[in-house]
Amino acid sequence: MVQVDGEDLLRALKRFKSLAKQDLLRSELTPDPAFWQTHAEARRTVYNRLINLIESSNVKKACVYAFDIYEGLQLSSETEGTGEQEGSKQAIELFFQIIGISPEKLKRLRENKVKSKDIADLVVNIS
Repeated sequence: MVQVDGEDLLRALKRFKSLAKQDLLRSELTPDPAFWQTHAEARRTVYNRLINLIESSNVKKACVYAFDIYEGLQLSSETEGTGEQEGSKQAIELFFQIIGISPEKLKRLRENKVKSKDIADLVVNIS
């Protein structure tokens, strides 16, 4: 696993939140504005919550929160979810990628019924 500094993680999440805001503003220019607006809003919401958890508590709490949300998203590769589901999934997958857990590994962890509290133990290298 890659060691990531907590401040670097916060900077990355704030940058992703900024990109989601830009996407929100550009959503009107897409073929499906409602979907992409909801997608961007969902990403911003997830990033904002993760940032708040890291700043008020710690990275482990943010990981538990993110994995709990991820477990609740029952999206398969065959079906497309709503803009909110897809946006939340993308935000969570990017968060875990930053800390060294690929989307494939994240999916395997969910399929193997790993508990969210155990996910937090995977990020011991983040300060």
